[in-house]
Amino acid sequence: MSHENEHEILSEEDKAFVREKFEKEMVGTVPIKLLVSNGCEYCHMMEELLKILAELSNSKIKLTVEEINEEWKNKLKLDKGPVILIGENEEVQYTGSPLGEEGWAFLETIVLASNKKHGLENHAERLKNLSKKVRIETVVTPTCPYCPHAVLTANRIAVASGGKVISDCIEAYEFPEIADKWNVNAVPTIIISIEEPYSGEVFVVGVPRENQLIEAITKIASGE
Repeated sequence: MSHENEHEILSEEDKAFVREKFEKEMVGTVPIKLLVSNGCEYCHMMEELLKILAELSNSKIKLTVEEINEEWKNKLKLDKGPVILIGENEEVQYTGSPLGEEGWAFLETIVLASNKKHGLENHAERLKNLSKKVRIETVVTPTCPYCPHAVLTANRIAVASGGKVISDCIEAYEFPEIADKWNVNAVPTIIISIEEPYSGEVFVVGVPRENQLIEAITKIASGE
């Protein structure tokens, strides 16, 4: 998945790989919502990519495309796209394009949202019973090799929580206003917020340990 040529977003070889992966690993259907806006540099490319992925999924990906309206602006605290919402509870969000290094983790996340194999059975009950909704916001860049690992950790927690945790992967170059808000000078930067987007505190810079992140989420949700 590259920026270079939007007429060849995925090669035939890539398509064959993705089709086989989806056939082997996807179980249930996955709703994916793409939010677009006028003057959005990558919205068209993301729409084309998601349409291709939906075709390759044998109808398991249910894609809808919407304009960002006032309601979305108020809910997401964003006024431009692309924004991708994944899952029945829209528990995984991509603010900006999952390109470059993020591409493989994006595919893994779609599969994860389908088969629910999050590997967090020991923590799932606790996550589903959080008293408040928590957001994990991970600021990334497309060339960062560590970022997808951080994002995938957060995405697995979000899927395991059944929507009590929202995982938001934020592309720093496309949304510099968010990166600037947190004074991001290295990625991945992880922010944990209660309910309201972009309102919390930086938790760590670097790939978090799963248990540490879950403990931090549990504490902040309980008001500790």
